Amino acid sequence: MERSWYIRCLFVVGVIAGAAYLLYPSYYYFAEASPQERDDHGKFCASLPTWTTCTKFNLGLDLQGGVHLVMGVGVDKAVEQRADRVADSLREAFKEEEFTFSAVERPKTNANIEVKFAQDVDLGKVEVFLRQDFAILESWRKGEQKLILSLTEEEQKFVRDTAVEQTIKTIRNRADKLGVTEPTIARRGKENVLIQLPGVKDPERAIDIIGRTAQLEFTIVETAASATLDSIDQSLLPPGVEKQEGRAQGAAGESTRDVYLTLAEYQREAVSAILEPALPNNIVVAYGVIEAGGTQQSPQDVKLRTYLLNARPGITGDYLTNATVAQNPDVPSDYYVTMTFDTKGAKIFEDLTANNVNRQMAIVLDDKVNSAPVIQERIGGGTARITLGSAGDTRARFQEAKDLSLVLKAGALPAPVEIREKRQVGKTLGQESVEKGSFAIIVGAILVVLFMLLYYRASGVVANIALVLNVFFVIAVLALFEATLTLPGMAGILLTIGMAVDANVIIFERVREELAIGKTPRAAIDAGYAKAFSTIVDANITTLIAGVVLMQYGTGPVRGFAVTLIVGIMCSMFTAIVVTRLIFDFFTGQRRLKTLSI
Repeated sequence: MERSWYIRCLFVVGVIAGAAYLLYPSYYYFAEASPQERDDHGKFCASLPTWTTCTKFNLGLDLQGGVHLVMGVGVDKAVEQRADRVADSLREAFKEEEFTFSAVERPKTNANIEVKFAQDVDLGKVEVFLRQDFAILESWRKGEQKLILSLTEEEQKFVRDTAVEQTIKTIRNRADKLGVTEPTIARRGKENVLIQLPGVKDPERAIDIIGRTAQLEFTIVETAASATLDSIDQSLLPPGVEKQEGRAQGAAGESTRDVYLTLAEYQREAVSAILEPALPNNIVVAYGVIEAGGTQQSPQDVKLRTYLLNARPGITGDYLTNATVAQNPDVPSDYYVTMTFDTKGAKIFEDLTANNVNRQMAIVLDDKVNSAPVIQERIGGGTARITLGSAGDTRARFQEAKDLSLVLKAGALPAPVEIREKRQVGKTLGQESVEKGSFAIIVGAILVVLFMLLYYRASGVVANIALVLNVFFVIAVLALFEATLTLPGMAGILLTIGMAVDANVIIFERVREELAIGKTPRAAIDAGYAKAFSTIVDANITTLIAGVVLMQYGTGPVRGFAVTLIVGIMCSMFTAIVVTRLIFDFFTGQRRLKTLSI
């Protein structure tokens, strides 16, 4: 026996042993692991032998169940937020250029920016400056000494596209922190995002974390504007909405009258429709929970109160670098979230608190006021906290604090999102998919095996050995990269079963031709493999290119099919060319066969 044969044999045996090593965790997970080990990745890894890895292939949404969501991104809100940031930049720029103005405001009803200049300002010079330094804006005059500015169509399209892409990135970060393996998160249409979370054990919690906007703002409460609420006729308000009166501190520390409304959650939209037209452009209405009286069945019964806030947030969550859960040592049931700002954010927060001592600062999360404490003194150090209260179930409150810190660390969504489609794929459907997919693979494999045995006889046995090893190697590679096996992926495996013997068919037909012209079995095998090699490589490379394109540009099921197809092609070439040749060389070299069953 040639020395090279032993080297090739050791190599093939090593590959088989490596595949078995990679597949053992997957075998243990699906065949022997307890439900607790499957639900807790740490317990699963701890239960494995120390000599093995913890990597395994995963089942997709269609095989193990999970959550399917389509979420719409509020791209118009993103454009308005971009206009607000541009308005802030304009104020600073106009001051530097000494263009005296009385107001730079964005109306609540649109994304335009209205600027009122002093009488001595040359609007022509202003427009030239805007064309040079603010090319993303279009401007036109409205009346004397007033400009209307809006983002260009190109800039608005860029903001909308960026908002969707940033939403996808943020949701992916949250899914990773949630522990979801191989989630599918992709754009669908202009402003929708497709989300598939396989294997999620608590769908409602996952949806809450994934879909929470987590837009955090620290905004000054405008107590002086409460006179607007006092002037609204009670008869215009919905039944059950009441005016309340309290006391608040003014900027100089004096006690001032504070008027606010109390209402139920279901009345929020109606009250906003009445209040917003009556408020100045620089004031917005917000709501905070004062009585969590709602239940899971009737969450609309939650009691709210109104806050009047400055339309410009003092600082947003964009400057956060970390958010952690902490516990009040004096009240063990009291959990809160401590936030840390970056260097720039710490300076902004310090200036905000220094300039508004004795005033209330509302902490607004997802358009709801979490709390509105009075600023007693300048706050340095770049830290702040969100309190969650100490009433209710301790474990539920801890989970709430943990989830809030998770979404804050993963980043706020750039715009509000809404769930437009929600489906939960149950385990029953997943099990049915697994059984039918497995049945299809088994039937397909049996038919291929029978054909090879009947048509190529003993040589067909060699091809069938290579076929079994091919499937074995494909699944091992999926486990190595912790890839997700989906129903289309199972179809890809079925396709590779046929492709795995396709190369052997080409080789065997070439060997038959060589035997027909009188060559010995050994010579026929050498010539058959040599002449079939280029044909096999050409055929597989073209399929490989198609698979790479599908994987690069496809999403979801298409990508799952492409992954298994590519892996299957690589493994089938190895088994068809290397493994079968090794077996033929053993018999022709050891036994000096005079005839070949083919």
